[in-house]
Amino acid sequence: MILRSLLLVSMTAALAAAPFSATLAQDERGPEQGLRDRIDRLERQLQEVREIVLQARATGKPIEIKESGPDPMVTALSSRVDDMEQSLQGLNRQVDDVTHQLDMARKDAADQRSLVQALGDRVDKLEKAVAALQAPPPAAQPAAGETGAAPEAGPPPAADAGDPKAAYAHARQLLLNGDYPAAQAAFQAYVDQYGATRQAAEARYWLGETKYVQEDYAGAAAAYIGATKGWPQTSWAPDATVKLALALIELHRSSDACAALAEFDRHYAKGAGPAKTRADAARIRAKCGA
Repeated sequence: MILRSLLLVSMTAALAAAPFSATLAQDERGPEQGLRDRIDRLERQLQEVREIVLQARATGKPIEIKESGPDPMVTALSSRVDDMEQSLQGLNRQVDDVTHQLDMARKDAADQRSLVQALGDRVDKLEKAVAALQAPPPAAQPAAGETGAAPEAGPPPAADAGDPKAAYAHARQLLLNGDYPAAQAAFQAYVDQYGATRQAAEARYWLGETKYVQEDYAGAAAAYIGATKGWPQTSWAPDATVKLALALIELHRSSDACAALAEFDRHYAKGAGPAKTRADAARIRAKCGA
């Protein structure tokens, strides 16, 4: 009786699953092969029941009916889902890494901009003292009287009226002495009186230098513009163009400063030496091309 009951249970379960399995088998391998698979499945289940009955007779334990195992298709699909979940987790980690790297790159860029700004400010402050360091101070005058006092430097000789060379030398000496207000007045007088001479453009350049050192950026820019008119090919012209851009930056006219630097690239970029380095720093300060 037990054996018959087990057989009925096994066959009923097999027949209940048979239509679906048979349909799949017929769709994939034809009706004949599907019937063979059903027969094989029933034979396996019958063998399992026999083994269970024999085990129960030998041990005297109650018979337990267990499922043959999980559906292979369900197992395969579950495995694919697990693989997709792992892949998705890996992609999420990669996205997090890329986002972190992007944040770090943005922070580094901000730090570099701050550093460049600070360096530009330092260069600008150093440039204001360039005129005073271009030549050694003038020689001391001989001492006068019998006191044996140390010699004192006297004022530069006054410019000879009607002599442009003497007027230029007088203004230049005032600049070398570090007397920027007096040098500014002397160069301005030279430009006003001898503005048509060959040395007038250079005088305008030094006039711009005296005003730039005294932070008269508007006056300096005007003087530099006069000095660079026609873009002369002289030793001081590249520096005058860069200083024009720096004065415009101080006046918050960055677009005009970038235009001046573009003219520098057009006329003086080759062989400009240190002026090229200063031009690059000024271009960063003005944010040209940003």
